[in-house]
Amino acid sequence: MFNQTFQLQANTNSLSKLIFIVEDDEEIGNLLLQIIEQETIHKAIHHVDARNALKAAARVMPHLLLLDYSLPDMNGLELYDWLQSFEHLKNMPTILMSARNPPLVEIQRRGILFLRKPFAVTELLNTIKKVFNNQDYHA
Repeated sequence: MFNQTFQLQANTNSLSKLIFIVEDDEEIGNLLLQIIEQETIHKAIHHVDARNALKAAARVMPHLLLLDYSLPDMNGLELYDWLQSFEHLKNMPTILMSARNPPLVEIQRRGILFLRKPFAVTELLNTIKKVFNNQDYHA
């Protein structure tokens, strides 16, 4: 779902950042959206598949990508690679989430942070805070 009230190109000087969530489990995606918007000053948008996320990515300028690894139409690393083809998303800070065992070497090679599901809300919030406090973050 795309939140039309949030600017399509978020202001980089704003304290509030835009987080782009791609999670195919709607309940988990909505929970992540709710946690981010209730526990932080940030805004979030949620997509349930990679195809819709790629369409929306052309119209938005998020500050962080929060991607599930196991998506129905491609995995999270493939989606990350496609998103990197958008000039405005190159080197975008990214957190990959998975309950499975994704290729950690590939995740680290791309400089992506990894959260193993299930994770505590505090772990998610601390990781988001870490990214925004250190824009030159490293996995």
